[in-house]
Amino acid sequence: MSVKMSELVKLTDTSKSTILFYVKEGLLPEPHKPKPNMHLYDEKCVEMIKFIKYLQTHFNTSISELKTITKGGRLDLEQGFESLLDTLDLIMGSAHQSTYTTAYVTTRYDITSAQLERYLASGLLFQRDGVFSSKELEILEILLRLERLGIDETLLEEYVKHARDLAAIEVEAAKGLLFRADNKNEALKALFDTTLILKPYLFNMQTLQAYKEREASS
Repeated sequence: MSVKMSELVKLTDTSKSTILFYVKEGLLPEPHKPKPNMHLYDEKCVEMIKFIKYLQTHFNTSISELKTITKGGRLDLEQGFESLLDTLDLIMGSAHQSTYTTAYVTTRYDITSAQLERYLASGLLFQRDGVFSSKELEILEILLRLERLGIDETLLEEYVKHARDLAAIEVEAAKGLLFRADNKNEALKALFDTTLILKPYLFNMQTLQAYKEREASS
């Protein structure tokens, strides 16, 4: 089944110019042109466009990064979330392509290797294939600032503990959902929505509510 441009715009809530840009950049297949003024798009383009927008919104993936990943054969936009599951680490790091060695990090932030190792061992910081990305540098700056301010490390330890416990529960829940699901792609989107949208919302709203309750009682 094919869809007209007007239908594609409506079904994906995406402007005509954006869709044409995706086609130009090779992220969408060229339309079929039975007549000079009639361009028909494969119906699979609907889900492909939604998936592209999801990656841009929740993983900050640029068009150039998407082109590089798809052309490298690591991500198939037609497969959607099934393909994302197999390339998650690559996608998550795509917005932070610059990498830094341990020597660079310790010199830049004037810290010792032992101090950096302490953050790694505690689970507050991670390495990607033996190096650090710009995201890790951002996190390190936060950790160092908190340390200078004298924050109670119990809070950070609790973050790590709960994150690990929650991760284990999430993995088991995902296994169960994928095992029962008739539509694996739909189930995977639900899992990503839960992790990327629902979880931060619940945690942040609970924190906001706690601040409001404390302010009201003081």
